[in-house]
This record gives sequence, C-alpha cells and structure tokens, in this order.
Amino acid sequence: MSDLANFVSTGWQKHADDEQGVFDGLPDGVALMTEAKHAPMLAGLVVHVAGEHLGRWDDGLELLGRLEEHAAVAAGSPEWKSLQRSKAVLHHCLGDAAACEAFIEAGHDPDHPKNSGRVRVMAIASSALLGQKRVDDAMTTFAEATDLAAYGPAKGDPAAIGLATAGNNIACELENAKERDDTAEALMLRAAQAGRTYWEIAGTWTNVERAEYRLAMTQLQLGDVDAALRHAQSCLSVCEENDADAGELFFAREALTRAWHAKGSATAAGENRDAAAAQAAAVRDEGFRGFCEAELTKLDTLLG
Repeated sequence: MSDLANFVSTGWQKHADDEQGVFDGLPDGVALMTEAKHAPMLAGLVVHVAGEHLGRWDDGLELLGRLEEHAAVAAGSPEWKSLQRSKAVLHHCLGDAAACEAFIEAGHDPDHPKNSGRVRVMAIASSALLGQKRVDDAMTTFAEATDLAAYGPAKGDPAAIGLATAGNNIACELENAKERDDTAEALMLRAAQAGRTYWEIAGTWTNVERAEYRLAMTQLQLGDVDAALRHAQSCLSVCEENDADAGELFFAREALTRAWHAKGSATAAGENRDAAAAQAAAVRDEGFRGFCEAELTKLDTLLG
C-alpha cells in the first residue's frame, strides 16, 4: 500500500473522532501524491471531511484545486473528471447551481449514461447536506438523484453504487437522530428504499441482506412494524440462502427480535434473541464477537 493510500485510510479511520485534525492534515496528503489514481482517493476524503463534517465548502474547493493542478493529473483524464464531479458536489452545497452544472458537464464520463455523473454528484451532495443538518436541502437533492436515475442504472454504472451507498448512509444517520421532522422521516424511508433497490443492482447478496436490515430498522423507527418484520425476515432469508456467516446471521436475528418485540410477541422475540445469542457465540473474530455481545446486551435490556 502506498504512503498516500495509508494516509487516506488513516484519515477515514480517525475523521469521526478528530474531524478538524484530519482536515488540518489534508495538505500533507497532496504532498504524498505520486500517481493520478491518488487524486480521487484523496478527493473523497476532502469532500467528506471539509463538506459533510465541517461545512467548509470553499476550503474543500481550494484543496480540490490543488489536486487538479498536480503534475500527475492530466486534463481530461478519468481522474481529472472525477475531480470535476467532486467540485460539483461542493458547489451544489454552496448553492451555486451554475458552477455545479458546469463541473458536472466537465466531469461527464462518456462510458456511462449522460445522467450517471449527475446522479453521483447529487447522491454525495445529499449526504453532505444532511451532515450539516440541512434536512430540507438534503431531501430535495436526494429526490433529484433518485428521479434522475429513472433512466435505469445497470450493474457497472457508478450511479447505482452511488445511490446505494448514499441511501444506506443517510438512512442510518437519520435512524440514530434524536429528533426527526416529517421531512427527515420521508428522507429516511426514501434513502433506505433506494439503498435496497440499488444494492441489488450494484452489489452482492451481502449488500442486499444488509439493505433489508437497514429497511427493517428504518420501518421500526417509523412505527410500521409489519413492514419491519417483512424486511427483517427477508434479511434472514437471504442470509440462509447464501450460507452467511455468524455475524450476518446475528444481525438478521437482532432485527427480528426488535420487530417481534414491537409487534408485541414476547415468545417470537425471545426465540430470535436466543438465536442471536447462539450466532454471537459463533463469531470467530474476537473484536466483532465483542461488538455482537454488546448488541445482545441491548436486546436483553429491550426485552426486560
């Protein structure tokens, strides 16, 4: 792994706990660039930390400009076009529609449909806007992304994985929010549904069952217990059909435990809790097993 790859990986690991420190160190990453492929790697971290976490859109654009000017990045190359789309994200969040559109056009990849880049930009921007608590703007932007995807992204189209990833992340963040208004709840559901739809196109069966888990958790937050049960059962079914490992099966059973508890069936909730405990004990990785055991404790508290 290159020094730049290590730098980016460390930044992703640390940014949640030290967003300002990671941001302050981003110029060091520019100095580590030696190949064109490094630019999109670092740009992703720039957009996420400068944008979603700190709302420093202009500072993020300045850093992206430094990446674009690097000798390794040739104008018109795929890496250069990726940087144009990253700039479009930040300009959208700044409210500069004209600049956003110009950078989307500059970043168009002729190997994919015309709207593919635009969908990717809006999907990332919606997450960034939500990170800054701009829920109404995030909803408008995510709705635009999903509406633009009406052309039908196929497997291999980056728009599909862009919507899948953003949908999962947005739904998860809103599930954990202490307060949600009607717009936030509508966004949470739309995002979880998009995650399920596009992971089936872009991902593996593991992505699909995790998207079913996400939808189950979202529906529980919305109070639609029957829908939560359906998605939790679908999560388990996909796991069983594909001989999933104990960790994946644990979370399917966790979702079913919570859904049956919300439904008012102590017997079914208890049975799934016990099944979850058996899976937790079978997890091989010690660290992950500890995480499952902590979640099991939460289930026990829930069930009383």
